[in-house]
Amino acid sequence: MKKFGFLITTLALLVISSSASAQEVDLLWQGDTYTPPFYEGRSLWSNESQIIIQAMPSGLGNRAALNYRWAKNGVILGLVSGVGRSSLTFSDSIFSKPQVVKVEIIGAGDVVRAESSITISPTPTNIAVYEKNPLYGYMFHKEVLDNYKMTEAEISFSSFPFFFSVPNRSTLYLTYDWTTNAGDKETRGTVTYRTPDQTVGASIIQASLVNTNLLMQRASKTFVVDFDNRNQR
Repeated sequence: MKKFGFLITTLALLVISSSASAQEVDLLWQGDTYTPPFYEGRSLWSNESQIIIQAMPSGLGNRAALNYRWAKNGVILGLVSGVGRSSLTFSDSIFSKPQVVKVEIIGAGDVVRAESSITISPTPTNIAVYEKNPLYGYMFHKEVLDNYKMTEAEISFSSFPFFFSVPNRSTLYLTYDWTTNAGDKETRGTVTYRTPDQTVGASIIQASLVNTNLLMQRASKTFVVDFDNRNQR
């Protein structure tokens, strides 16, 4: 009987502790920006882009029935606060600076039941270059860094935007620009270079991207291509 009574008491304690969950709210955010396929991180908030902040309350009941009070840099945002207003969206200006965002869960009598705040800074837009293999396609597993050694007489490179406010890399708002130290110029997302026969050397390539719809969204990358075409056929 003692063992049976001990089991009953233990189960009762477990039920009590599981029902006494903490009342809190977390803030999650993501930039409304483009990232290439297979990118494992979240989309970052960049210059002049939009950000989406989501409040995630726990232990406070039905999320849709809660009263959310949002503030940015100490100013209460009355127009976007209220019952069920669990998310906040705004855009960065051209004068980028850190933003302090706070949310409060308001109960009866204007009592704050839970609150959370974060400080977010916009990150610059970026560009990545990948080889486009004629057999395997885009080589997303291996970004072209400062130096690239050619093993064939011909190579294709593709540039991809990171954290630009565009739906895809082929949008009309994106302007691509490729230049070499030899004076070659291309304005496509993917370019192909071929080395002269029986030559060895290096070429400096610069890839640039500009969002013509937003002044501050631009990026460039410079890298060196080493080639030896003396034994190529």
